[in-house]
Amino acid sequence: MTYAHSKRINHTTLHPTILPLNLATTVIGHTVYQYERVGSTNDVIKDYDLDDNAEGLVVVTEEQVAGRGRSGRGWIAPPKSNLLFSLLLRPTWLSPQQAFMLTMLAGVALCEAIEQTASLSAALKWPNDLMLPVATASGPALRKAAGILSEMDLSNDVIKRVIMGIGVNVSWSPTGVVDGRDLSHVATSVNAAAAQSVDRYALLGAFLTSFDTHYIALRQGAKDSLFQSWRNRLTTLGQTVTVKTSRRDIEGVAEEVDSDGSLLLRDTQGDLHTITAGDVNA
Repeated sequence: MTYAHSKRINHTTLHPTILPLNLATTVIGHTVYQYERVGSTNDVIKDYDLDDNAEGLVVVTEEQVAGRGRSGRGWIAPPKSNLLFSLLLRPTWLSPQQAFMLTMLAGVALCEAIEQTASLSAALKWPNDLMLPVATASGPALRKAAGILSEMDLSNDVIKRVIMGIGVNVSWSPTGVVDGRDLSHVATSVNAAAAQSVDRYALLGAFLTSFDTHYIALRQGAKDSLFQSWRNRLTTLGQTVTVKTSRRDIEGVAEEVDSDGSLLLRDTQGDLHTITAGDVNA
């Protein structure tokens, strides 16, 4: 297996080690490269000679200095504090219109991994945020602890590859004010929510194992069961929310989600909107 890096990631440590997770998986995590410091784990996977790498390759880093979230947001954390990784998928058997099912899958697998390693009840906020319960002065609340970013390449309307990047706040959560929001009021970490120290690599192994199980099932046609597992964990449904889209903000009640992952929002005038991408604020 070979790897090469472009000059645009000139801050990447060029000597990865192989992380011996020894997973009993079918596709995911047979090879896990660990770096000390990278720009973005998604970009590192892009810089590998992908034609020579098997599906399920994972790149994990101790520090990420140019990580990306949705809508171009940054994802930067202190070294050795969070779990930052990407994995390579080749779901040529999945139609581009169903690609969001991979994000559903990752969300369900994250919840299961958190519940296994931290004994926490985990939930999801549409479209792709992991939410954990915390105690606040005003009572129990849910705070964001992880996000998912998928990048897809198509060829002749066939999915050539998907690079899925995931960042989990394990021992550190973001602070400060962004877009008028105090991040300490919207984010948390696994350790803070669990009131205990959770091993990052035990969490990684649990996630990859769960992801592999659901991935194989999805490849065999288990789309309905995956959708229901994802839908059942959504905290957004039934709430009055404001969804910020690329065109405008829409306020209303999140009534349902479609099988392709779209959010069905009933606005204050009674009109139903089908939203495929956006940020939700309760």
